[in-house]
Amino acid sequence: MRTRTRACTSAALVVAFTAFGSGPVWAEPVVEERPPLNQQVAAAAPAAPDPEGPSGSDPRSSQPRADEDEGAAPDTADTDHLDGDIPVEPFDEARSVEYFAAAPESLPREAVEAVRDIEGVQDALGVDAARLEIEGEETSLLGVNPSLFRNHAPEPSAESDAIWQGVAEGAIALSKDAGTERDLDVGTDVTVAGGEGEVPMEVWTHATSGISGIDALVSRERAAELGMPEGNALVVSAPDADLTELNEDLEEALEGHDASLQLVADAPEPMSEGEAVPPTVVEEVIANAETQLGVPYVWGGTSPNEGFDCSGLLQWAFAEAGVSIPRVTHDQWNAGSRVDHEDMERGDLIFWRSDPTAPDYISHVAIYLGDDQMLEAPRTGLDVQVTSVRTENLAGVVRVHA
Repeated sequence: MRTRTRACTSAALVVAFTAFGSGPVWAEPVVEERPPLNQQVAAAAPAAPDPEGPSGSDPRSSQPRADEDEGAAPDTADTDHLDGDIPVEPFDEARSVEYFAAAPESLPREAVEAVRDIEGVQDALGVDAARLEIEGEETSLLGVNPSLFRNHAPEPSAESDAIWQGVAEGAIALSKDAGTERDLDVGTDVTVAGGEGEVPMEVWTHATSGISGIDALVSRERAAELGMPEGNALVVSAPDADLTELNEDLEEALEGHDASLQLVADAPEPMSEGEAVPPTVVEEVIANAETQLGVPYVWGGTSPNEGFDCSGLLQWAFAEAGVSIPRVTHDQWNAGSRVDHEDMERGDLIFWRSDPTAPDYISHVAIYLGDDQMLEAPRTGLDVQVTSVRTENLAGVVRVHA
């Protein structure tokens, strides 16, 4: 069972659920069909943005609008409604997230301790993970301790006391794209359906979690109300670890628990294994994508029948040419070798960091056609189209490996 994911940045999560059943029903524990790890962690320095690039107000653009203040704390609902009766610890220190691990059932203490004992692991925060329905749309959600998880969140959100107090008191935090693309406005009520039935919640903020595929956060108390498993996932911080060795150590520590690992961090060095997709196949990929010109952008869309989001379009176009790439933008960013902007070739993928709630997060992707042109599924209200390459908020370019 596969998640319908949010615009560009979401990923299939390990777990599924029945909205009106007595409890969760688990899918096969696979985050996504991912390329080998050496391709996941291929990385190099991103290309520098062009200061003369076009404005983010360009109606064709998926960049932030002019009224979005990058790095500012995301807005919340009315804080006058807060009781303050649930204590939330202040922001302590920023903690990185290298891997996200999730299992179908609660992880036993010995497995969690084995992860925490891995050399280089500074923290392994237990969270509750499930796929639920928010206003009828399948959404990947975490139940978290706000006092602890905030230290792993992107800085604009981490430092906002109001965000975490609202989550602690029972509201739901949606990612920026899940909130804006689905018109789930801050301050409105939504219905969240889990294994224990439906629970109404106020949308407290639009703030991206920083973990690919997680579109909503609630308190662990709310997670229990929804029938989510307790402690079936870990947010792993190991900033100085070798990501390949860390992957192997995590697999060993979690052996026997059907846990899946999702790479969250960008690797500091490229890996040499794996071959770039050959030009003949690249042409097939582009031809496939061009058949979808004029198809509407749809949040979470992955097929011609339902429409596409940015990463769904590219996954489909590659798959039709016999090449498997990950579902979501952040994972596609790790699906090949980085190349300099001036060296990009037809068929390379272009990425942007344009989410003001998570400035370091990969949030949009397009495919390069040559001659400063690219093909993309831009955002809600626009169709799949060819546009000029934008350099504002550019993260870098990736040459996909098969």
